[in-house]
Formats: sequence, structure tokens, C-alpha cells
Amino acid sequence: MRVLFLSLVSILLSACADPCSDDVISQAVDLKKKTAAIHVVKNCGATTGFAHQIYIVVPGTKYADANPIFVADKVDNLAVAWLGERALEISYDSARIFNFTNFWQSSEVDNFEYVIKVTLREGT
Repeated sequence: MRVLFLSLVSILLSACADPCSDDVISQAVDLKKKTAAIHVVKNCGATTGFAHQIYIVVPGTKYADANPIFVADKVDNLAVAWLGERALEISYDSARIFNFTNFWQSSEVDNFEYVIKVTLREGT
């Protein structure tokens, strides 16, 4: 009986575990070294697609604590590049975009005064 109980508890606990894993594809620090752009691919198993997410964070902080500025799936040839001091470009050949924010700012960087412009470019 005890073995059955422990087996059931084990199954229930494993069912509650997060099945997703994150793979960091690239990281790039801006020219002033105040922020970093991080490209992450989230994989939640065989029955789901890969979610590409782009985050802008203050160096030394975890991307998982931030909101992504870009989320897409069915992505081909995604690239992230700093074009200037406060300009980030996300380029891709094709993608199904679920979320995009065209700027980023934070109280942690110059009290919201350091604004990064984010642009999308389709077809490289």
C-alpha cells in the first residue's frame, strides 16, 4: 500500500513540473553596456512549436524576471543586432509574431530616461 501511495505522489508531482526548457541562442550588450538583448528559444515538448523570445535586460539580471519584447513561432533566420547606442533591430525571413514592443525602458537604467528603439525587419 505504501508503494502505491508513493507512486501516486511521484506521478502527481512530476505532472506539476514545468515541461518547458529555455535555450539561450545569443546575447548582445549595447554600446554603452547598460543593457543586453537576449534571444531565447522555449521548447515545451513534442506537441508544441518552438517559441522565440527576445528580452532586453540590465546586465547581471535574469531574463526570466523580465517581459519579452518579441515573441514568435515558425521563425526562420532570426537575428538580433544593435544598430546604434539605443537602437535594436530584430530581423527574420519569416515568422508568426504574437507580441512585439517597439521600445524598452526601465527604472533601473537612468530612471526611464534610457529609451531603446526596437525595429523589425522582415526578409534579410
